[in-house]
Order: sequence, then C-alpha cells, then structure tokens
Amino acid sequence: MSRPPWREQAAVWLAPSQVGLALHRRGWRRPVAHHQQAVDGPDGADAALRALAQLATTAAPRRAHARIVVSNRFVRTTLLPDARVLRGTAERRVAARELLRGVHGDTVDGWDLAVDGTAGPGMPAAALDTGWLQRLQQQALQAGLRAVSVRPLLALAAAQAWPRLAGRHAWLLVTEADGALLARIDPAQGWQSLRALPFDAMQGPDALAPWLARCALLDGLEPADLPLVHVAWQGLAPADPLVPLAPLELTGWQAHTIALTGADI
Repeated sequence: MSRPPWREQAAVWLAPSQVGLALHRRGWRRPVAHHQQAVDGPDGADAALRALAQLATTAAPRRAHARIVVSNRFVRTTLLPDARVLRGTAERRVAARELLRGVHGDTVDGWDLAVDGTAGPGMPAAALDTGWLQRLQQQALQAGLRAVSVRPLLALAAAQAWPRLAGRHAWLLVTEADGALLARIDPAQGWQSLRALPFDAMQGPDALAPWLARCALLDGLEPADLPLVHVAWQGLAPADPLVPLAPLELTGWQAHTIALTGADI
C-alpha cells in the first residue's frame, strides 16, 4: 500500500505581533505540536512572512496539508450595500474595489478581492495585497506546507458565531491580540456596519470598551439595545477546559463570549 500523499495536517496563524503553526503529525496518538514566533520588524505583513519562514525551519513540516488564517489587521474590508443588484461575482468584485478605492486610493489595483458567492443585502468583501499573498503561498510551499486555504480571521469567526447570529439583529465582535472588529448584522438587511480598532503597545485592549460605545452611538443605538456575540481568538493551542474563558468587562452589553482556537481552523 502506498503512503498517503499528505502525511501531516497544519494550522497556520499570521498576525502583526506573532505567527504560529500547529502541526499534527500522522501516527498513533501523536500529539499536536504547537510552535510560535514573535514578529520582529516595523514592516508588519512582510515581517510576519519572515517570522513564518523561521518558524517553519524549527517545526520542519513534511508536506503538511495546511489551512492558513491571517489577522484582520492584514485584511482590508468593506461592505456592499446590496449585492443583489449586481450581476455575478465579477460585478461584486468591481463594486467592492471601487468602495475600497474611495478609502485607500489606487493601491487597491494590486489587491486580491474575495466576495461571497451568494448575493445578498449588506455583504462584506475582503482584500489582501496580491504580492504579499503570492509570497505567502510561495513561502508555504518552500517550508513544506501545501496551503489549501487562506482565510481572514473574520471569516473564521463569523462561521463559528453564526448559530448564535442567524435570524437575530446583533453585534459580532472579533478580538485578537492585535486588534478588534465590530459588525452589526441585521437578519433582513445583512451586514450594516463594520469597524476596526487596532491594538498597539500604547493603546492596548483597554480602549475596547469606550470604542464599542462610540460604535453603537454611530449606529444610533445604545449598547443594551442589541445582543453581542464576542468571538475571542485564543491562539493555536487548544483551550484548557478546566480554565473558563474570562469574558470582557462590558457593562451594559448583552454579551456572550465564544473562544476560538486552532482546533476550529
């Protein structure tokens, strides 16, 4: 019997402050090996690629079947008000690119865009720098990773939270070590707003509560008006079932917290 073409499974995380790799080697009761590397350098996304190369050298994956998740800080997002009036994915990509152009200028011509294949009201679109994405895929191959998917954290978090969001008018909050995203989702009108808050050494997550309150006011709401589903990215290592996830201190919000780890990739 020939050996299976994919001998290992890998989950990869890239963020401005840290990259990680969880490697599941095939074999009887082989434990998952978790590796992480701090990102050193002011150039953000490029520094993360260099850190990933160093990490892969240490982890030494062997033709691992990989799923890659990138920080929301590396992704540019926008909302299409109503994709139902657009004919097909190509028109939705053009519309999303023009919305992003109004904010970021002509640099959007060098971005790779992804939109939902099913048209709907208020739908998000995401973009990554095309050159950076190609370098990520090339580096993954050189490191022994066979990347079958590259997704932003927002997509992974929304899928995890959807059972609690479907059919409800609610907030979706996604947090990670480097920032937060807040979306308001309406069952009839789709995604109605999407705002980002970067974390840095000077600001930190202490700014989260006042920022959330400002976002609610910008949408003409008070915090208690809608339930909030908080998806907290915990990193690639599995959560300890004996240690409960500490919820955010969000006075006045109807908040429910979901832990997201590498096991969910």
